[in-house]
Amino acid sequence: MTRNIVVMEALGRFIEEFPVEIVERKGIGHPDSLCDGIAERISVEYCRWCEENLGVLLHHNFDKVQLVAGEVDVHFGGGEMIRPIHIQIAGRGTPSYNGRKVPMDTIAIEAARAHIRETMKYLDPVKHVVIDSFVGRGAAELVSTVEHTEANDTSFGVSHWPRSGLEHVVYETAQYINYELINQFPIGEDVKVMGYRHNGSIVLTTAIPFIASQIRDAEEYLEAKGAVQAAIQAFAEKQDHRDVRVDVNTADKAKRGDFYLTLTGTSAECGDDGAVGRGNRVNGVIAPFRSTSLEAACGKNPISHVGKVYNVLAFLAAQDIVAHVPGIREATVYVLSQIGHPLDEPLVATALVHAADGQLTASTQAAVAEVLDHHLANVAEVGDRIRRRELSLF
Repeated sequence: MTRNIVVMEALGRFIEEFPVEIVERKGIGHPDSLCDGIAERISVEYCRWCEENLGVLLHHNFDKVQLVAGEVDVHFGGGEMIRPIHIQIAGRGTPSYNGRKVPMDTIAIEAARAHIRETMKYLDPVKHVVIDSFVGRGAAELVSTVEHTEANDTSFGVSHWPRSGLEHVVYETAQYINYELINQFPIGEDVKVMGYRHNGSIVLTTAIPFIASQIRDAEEYLEAKGAVQAAIQAFAEKQDHRDVRVDVNTADKAKRGDFYLTLTGTSAECGDDGAVGRGNRVNGVIAPFRSTSLEAACGKNPISHVGKVYNVLAFLAAQDIVAHVPGIREATVYVLSQIGHPLDEPLVATALVHAADGQLTASTQAAVAEVLDHHLANVAEVGDRIRRRELSLF
């Protein structure tokens, strides 16, 4: 089989040569990230149930999860939930197979609670959250695309590698706050890191919720905030050779009594709604200076939905191109499908590459094409790895 693979030399400037760059990452407790995580967990658990009980994988797309913020009364020393957070799960699945009913609503609600329970320290999925499921039957013509591993949409996936210096700093700093700093200070998971680079300097603007029940007064808040800022500053400085400045909770106004306090560690309790697909891309960041897909990968089926599979494949292929093809400085991979066609035969797969010496030789082009062809030939492995939760999609 000869696939339509095109390898091109990137003619524009390398990302590090841009005088300005902006990058964002939303932490695991951000309302959008919560929706992404819930949608993906539903897909994983639905696949698991179908395999264990039916021996097959069935069509589904549970990528329409919306979070409606609650209402709290929060103050130093504590607070109370006045109105709970509402999570609404929509999407399409296969409600029965060979006469056996698939409990889609039960799977969806239990998966949502499991994700919240495993992700959030202070947000109780029963006490603080109301979860409703409205999943329904998928279209018959899309069900068949799963059975025959055909593209169920005409769409494209795109991703790049490696991360720029700023992308690296933003991603690693957000992860550090979410998985290390949270164990040292009274903070929540709804972290946001916005990075701005101008030539040789970087500014990281971070939003970090503090847990009201663990902070007695404004003085203690400011002391904890200062310690958090110092810890992030020390960490971020080690991630890049350029000067880094870290700002924390810049909306705080001590004289007005405005502080970022939360009851549950997320702004979803009061100030911010959420939806699938509004947060990080499959490469872990939001990078407006890069090519990107607006597809919401989380919750889509991992067998035939190109909005999920091709975005992940593009990310993995770009990593392998840089790792295994000598002389490639950076790669951006684009994969375009046609609905109803085999997933391993896209309409086109393109790699846009920066050669380290500025010269893209025929042999290098062939090597890049070989890597991309290998990933397409083994596209089913992408879905397998997603179902085993080996890959993060946000």
